[in-house]
Amino acid sequence: MTDRIFAPNLYLCAYHLREDDTEGETHPLWSNCDRLLSHLTDTRLNPHLHITPNRILLTPPKKQISFTFTDSPDIEGFIQPVQIQDSYGVFLNIGYDDSDTTNIVEILAVEQFNPHQILPFPQTPYFLGQTLLLTLHLTPENQYLQGSELTELANQSYQALFHQKTSPSRLGELFGSPIFEYGNPREPDKSPHILIWLFRDKIADKTLGKCFQPTFDLFFYRHKISKAFQDSREIYQQLKQYYLSLDPTLDAIQSQIDATTPDPENNAYLQHFKTQLKQLAADSLIYDRLLRKIKDLLNTININLNNYNETIERICATLGTDKEELSFWRHFGEQTAPQFRGQIAADLSYFEQGTGLISQAIASIRAIVEIDQAQCDRQRQQAEADYYRKQQKANGDLQNHIQAVGVGIAAGAIVASTSGLITEPWERPDSDRFWLPYIHPFIIALLGSILFSWGAWWVAEKLIKRVK
Repeated sequence: MTDRIFAPNLYLCAYHLREDDTEGETHPLWSNCDRLLSHLTDTRLNPHLHITPNRILLTPPKKQISFTFTDSPDIEGFIQPVQIQDSYGVFLNIGYDDSDTTNIVEILAVEQFNPHQILPFPQTPYFLGQTLLLTLHLTPENQYLQGSELTELANQSYQALFHQKTSPSRLGELFGSPIFEYGNPREPDKSPHILIWLFRDKIADKTLGKCFQPTFDLFFYRHKISKAFQDSREIYQQLKQYYLSLDPTLDAIQSQIDATTPDPENNAYLQHFKTQLKQLAADSLIYDRLLRKIKDLLNTININLNNYNETIERICATLGTDKEELSFWRHFGEQTAPQFRGQIAADLSYFEQGTGLISQAIASIRAIVEIDQAQCDRQRQQAEADYYRKQQKANGDLQNHIQAVGVGIAAGAIVASTSGLITEPWERPDSDRFWLPYIHPFIIALLGSILFSWGAWWVAEKLIKRVK
């Protein structure tokens, strides 16, 4: 195996969501492209942008912006800004002309395609992803390489381009030539999608040229799926945190319920339950919103997986070939993406139980609060009624006491007023009227005082009742 290759080319397919409708020329994807171009050529993308509803965002009839490397005139390239559905995309190619048979270079020459390690583009929240496809023709000396030797050649090319060693995650054949895939679709931000395609002949190169637009779209749907799954993992962690906190929270609430008895004199525990009720309601809202987000991401995967598979069929129709020829592309649509979909569906099935638990907890606490509140209210009303009766009885006893004291005082006053007659002799003053019964003056005075006191009391009571 030699370390020489023929006409290497690098293709960049990058995609970024449109954050809003006001960005246009200021979109960060164009800035990243111009930052890359600034190390390659004097040409810039931004001055040529023409933001319209058209797919290609250049002034018609221009389809692409061509350029030549400033320091290496034998390296040429072009860039094409596009919009596809809700996103912007860029299709960039830099490399050697394969029509010039003298363009046999060392593997290390591909590092010119990535000055200062600008590629891959940095990740941002709205960046969907990127595919970097490095194609190179095998020289006559390397035509008969097989197995591990081809893998070693691909790994050397990867190291020259990105200045790091790694191994392919998958390998296969596409249009008769070996292709190596690097990166983890589960973590595209940490392990971007890199393809190294070793052309044994011109068939694969020409076939790629015939279907690069649908292939560009195919990568777009792939990255939409991977991005949706990656975002779902972040939401999964949030849902997991909420879900795992449910059992301790519900256990603590149950312990408080078991240890608490209604107390009309102290309803602080009811206020505590009401606070927990509000917190659970707020958590339930957050939990439901996270579930809705992950359902939206599952829907995104379903839509783009359908688009991915339809694009495979479109490529087959364009090339007039059988789907088996595209088994390397089909793997993602038939194996990887369905795994993503199944994982999210399983997560939803698991976490949707949390919604029921929170709802039951809220309903239980609300019922307990209402029952205990009603019981406390009844006990408070009973206590108030008992207190009122005690007050009435106390007032009655006080009145009776006052009346008794008044009677005693009145009796004392009567006796005091008639006490002077006690010393009168017990004899009839007129002996001629001996047939009349004789009553002592003291007794007469005493009885008269009592009679007049009783009459005054009776009249006063009637007048007081009438006033009331």
